[in-house]
Amino acid sequence: MILDKLKGLLISILVASACLWAGPADAPGNSSDSDSDYWVDLAVFFGSWAGTTTGSVNKYLDVKMGVPLLFDFELQLSRVAIGFYYGFGLIHSLPYLYDGVALTENDRDKEETDESLGLTLGYAVFNTPYFELQPFIGFGGNYFNNGLDDKHFSTFIMGGNVDIRLGANHVKSTDVAFELGFMLRLKYIAEFGSFSDKYKDHEYEDNYINHIFAISLGIAIW
Repeated sequence: MILDKLKGLLISILVASACLWAGPADAPGNSSDSDSDYWVDLAVFFGSWAGTTTGSVNKYLDVKMGVPLLFDFELQLSRVAIGFYYGFGLIHSLPYLYDGVALTENDRDKEETDESLGLTLGYAVFNTPYFELQPFIGFGGNYFNNGLDDKHFSTFIMGGNVDIRLGANHVKSTDVAFELGFMLRLKYIAEFGSFSDKYKDHEYEDNYINHIFAISLGIAIW
């Protein structure tokens, strides 16, 4: 399962990040190229988003927005960033299932928001102590919760982050020193997938792109 593989990778990232950012008190820890050639950032974001699905698959699907939420985790080593996101919000309804046999119109109230998740690798092409621009690529999965036979599809991911650092406080103890701050993130995700389903001897196959435009607030350690 896609989800099980990504969970394993996320656990590995969390363990590695715990070892990396908790360095000695005199270690460099400022996310500015002018102050240090090497730094480690660890950030967690929560936010909301708007989006849609494009592609010829829309001749099979009805797409609408539910209640969108997005969780975003990132470990950044200098300019290279490893990210993981999990979100939900789009509802992909399959009209051909509402034929009075599989589902009826009364079942539309049971439609659930679909889930998206992904593991990404990014690079900060522009970075200052207050602003960062980071394109990324990755892989992940979509889960279409249609109320009858839930579908999951692998995806290829492209997108970008625009991060604005809102300020930080220096935290120092006997063994550890780091900056703790808040960030605003603007995020775009394009998920490229291939839809496939079969119902009553009819096969439905086509490519699609999910578009996610997100805004999130985050807590970061660097």
